[in-house]
Amino acid sequence: MQIKNNYSSSRLKDDLALLTTSKDEQDAYDNLKKILCNYIDYDECAILGKQGNSYSVLYSNSTVLKVNDLIDSSELFYPKGSRIKADAVKVNALYEVTHRDFLVFTCVLKECWYQFIELQLIDILLQQFFLFIKHSASTKVKMDISQSLLRDYSLRSDLFKDFASEWFWRTDTNNIFLNVLSNDNYHKIYHKKFTNKTFDGIVTENEKKQHKKWLQFNHLLVCKEEFLDFEFEIDSDPNAWVSLSGKPQYDQQGNYIGYLGIAKDITVAKDREQALQQAKERAEEASTAKSLFLAVMSHEIRTPMNAILGMLELLSDTELTQKQTRWLNYANSSADLLLGIISDVLDFSKIESGTAELELRPTNVASLAKNIAAQFLITEKSSCIVFNTDISPTLPKLVLIDDIRLGQILFNILGNAFKFTKVGTIHLHAFCAENCLKFEVSDTGQGISNDKIDSIFDAFNQADNSVNRGQQGIGLGLTITKSLIELMNGTINVDSVLNIGTTFSISIPYQIYEEVDHSTDKEFTLKSLSILVVEDNTTNQVLVKAFLEKLNHAVTLADNGQVALDKLNDQQYDLILMDMMMPIMDGITATKIIRNKLGLSIPIFALTANASNQDKVTCLDAGMDKVLTKPIRFHDLNKALKTYFTQ
Repeated sequence: MQIKNNYSSSRLKDDLALLTTSKDEQDAYDNLKKILCNYIDYDECAILGKQGNSYSVLYSNSTVLKVNDLIDSSELFYPKGSRIKADAVKVNALYEVTHRDFLVFTCVLKECWYQFIELQLIDILLQQFFLFIKHSASTKVKMDISQSLLRDYSLRSDLFKDFASEWFWRTDTNNIFLNVLSNDNYHKIYHKKFTNKTFDGIVTENEKKQHKKWLQFNHLLVCKEEFLDFEFEIDSDPNAWVSLSGKPQYDQQGNYIGYLGIAKDITVAKDREQALQQAKERAEEASTAKSLFLAVMSHEIRTPMNAILGMLELLSDTELTQKQTRWLNYANSSADLLLGIISDVLDFSKIESGTAELELRPTNVASLAKNIAAQFLITEKSSCIVFNTDISPTLPKLVLIDDIRLGQILFNILGNAFKFTKVGTIHLHAFCAENCLKFEVSDTGQGISNDKIDSIFDAFNQADNSVNRGQQGIGLGLTITKSLIELMNGTINVDSVLNIGTTFSISIPYQIYEEVDHSTDKEFTLKSLSILVVEDNTTNQVLVKAFLEKLNHAVTLADNGQVALDKLNDQQYDLILMDMMMPIMDGITATKIIRNKLGLSIPIFALTANASNQDKVTCLDAGMDKVLTKPIRFHDLNKALKTYFTQ
């Protein structure tokens, strides 16, 4: 190819004009090729930057030479020093723009290139092309960054707009909404519901019924007072909640022109609040239902249990054969087991609700421990178990403690040892140390595995929960035991090795009871009383009557509260034993009538199967003097009568 050997200044001016009018980089590359077609022929052009012995592609419209590609210097032709083969016809020719920036033209005839670079003024053209491409690329990078920032800002704005729940509002002097400015999601709802309406026209019917709330708010508007976070429900589909804050506005002359303020959509918060309130109400209803269920179950179970235990007690006072005595002992044992399960359930409910209380009484701990241990001697004699006790003589004679609860604790722990020991020994050690009562119960039973030892105090949990387990019970004994010990500010620990045995260690703080000398007191003999027994259960009527007649008291029976009132009109009594739940008229209603309408001060003892503290409070509030809980034992009834009538 023969190239022109001159490049005039007028031609340069025209070429520069064409180059500078390029719309973009691609257009500039195309225009350069049009300008140079009369001088050299090449395939593609790119801008390179020198990096050591290599060159990196900085700007390119080539599909072969891509940006960031590295090209070895041996692949390029540079007249000032090139390692390219001398016999090459076409080369990738370099043109130096700066000491580090180069133009490369691919597939150029080497001979033509020598002539091309000798052209006068061609340097100006190529340098202007380089500056145009560099400036254009730089501008493109900046535009890309700006567009990216703009997109990010737009996304953030949209996100804020979507989640923003506050908007502006304005009213006129008559409190009519003139306009609202909210985000797109809520604009249609609020604009439609608020514009050209008063507060009364946008609220729900339920809101309108809250007269006191709106009377106070309207008073603020009349007095042109500022208000904050006034919440109300608007009539929409679906209904929505808003919270308004506003300030009165005045013109330059000081004339009132209406309110201006912000509003916040609080629908989600209100829905959550209502859901929490409903959950709270359901929980309270469940708790009430549980309490009612326990009260009913207590009454329904304890009533027949009262008859069973009482009749067994009366039967034991009769002449029995050896076989009958043995059978009676079996019946008593089973009845006590059933009563223990019932008491466990009720005690667990009290402990769970935090209503369990201690009744401190002077207690001989050594005697209590011996009596509890004696109940297991029958089991020991009929099994392959050796049971021994070590009750320290250093135990205080009398301490102030809840003897019933302490007995329950020892009974549960010993019962647990006997339950899980088939063959071997069980040992009870009671002593005093560090101002605490100490009890240790050890056995050589089946033991507890490490993975289950942490859960033995969980409610309704047993070491063996399988259907063919060999132990009785419902899994509450240890739960209640631990809770009662903690109620006494004590501790319980367990050490166990599977198939070796278990040791329970209990520590309970105590207070010494100072005895009062009653040696001068005379034994009190209770006189015969006339007692009205109000009880709907026939078996219990027979039982209580038998107990009282055994104590030489005269007994009159009544089936319900109404019958009792009728009998009180006909006869005077020294005492009334009143059941709580009865048909026609219950004991609470009858007691209130006796106290409030008849004005009688006759002693009234509740004789009830309802064992909760609330039931006892209900009885006392109605006007009863004492509460006896079924099942009632003979000695408990006798003690209650003596205690009350000797005061």
